[in-house]
Amino acid sequence: MRTDRALTPDVIRSHNHAVCFRLSPSRLFLVAIIGWWAGLQFLAKREARVGRRSSETSMKLDQLFVFAERLRKEAIGEPEWIAEKEAYEYQEQSARVVAVLKITRAAQGLTALTLLCGSGLFIDFGAIIRCVNDCAEEVYFLLEEFPNTSRHVDQFIKAFFENTIDGYLLNKTPSVERAKIRSAVVRVLKGSHDEGTRRLMENIYKAFCGYVHANYAHIMEVYNGHSHDFNLTGVPSVQQRQMRMEHVELAANSVLHATAFAAHTLGLRDLHHDIVQSWQQY
Repeated sequence: MRTDRALTPDVIRSHNHAVCFRLSPSRLFLVAIIGWWAGLQFLAKREARVGRRSSETSMKLDQLFVFAERLRKEAIGEPEWIAEKEAYEYQEQSARVVAVLKITRAAQGLTALTLLCGSGLFIDFGAIIRCVNDCAEEVYFLLEEFPNTSRHVDQFIKAFFENTIDGYLLNKTPSVERAKIRSAVVRVLKGSHDEGTRRLMENIYKAFCGYVHANYAHIMEVYNGHSHDFNLTGVPSVQQRQMRMEHVELAANSVLHATAFAAHTLGLRDLHHDIVQSWQQY
């Protein structure tokens, strides 16, 4: 190839085209095989990177689940079987019990996130992230002044325990405004009110609300313009799944920090120490 011509895309394409015509059929076949093999190698390496990341996330989650169960057993113990309701319930109605159960729910949500992400079900994935984030925020809200409680914390606890298996249709206590919960989280994390942090949290909340309420943009997110369908069995893109696994890691970190906060606040020093030590492993 002459070196005095600029290597524009058109020049490169014309050069490659000319080379192909100079090759014999057997050599053309060999070039095609080499290209096919290189493509497979690239895909295999990308899949391996995704696999390693998924494996690391899985190990983090396994450790988090151990911490969450330790917190539950050490802080509130086991629920009691209520024969007439045919259900298990906790008899103590306190901020401690609600906060620990919120961590339990958030931890199970992380398992759901992993399964949904691996299946490419991104709308449901986003809805569960909203749920996990809500639970983590509520832990800070409930334990902000522990063992003392505020009027809004008492209201939250009362509303929570009205939702029993036999009374969830009769609950009368209104929910605490999300803004009240978010403000408590900001105070715990920043030491005082911080408008920038509050606004950031609110924007994240609104973004994931769209998945819960099936908003327009969130539905259109899974449309495939090439195949002209909505990927109803899951988005197949490995790259898109890998991107969303980052959200799983962020959600796991959020739950782990909330678990550490609860352990510290509830006086479980050994558990808190073990959680802090685990952060140094990753």
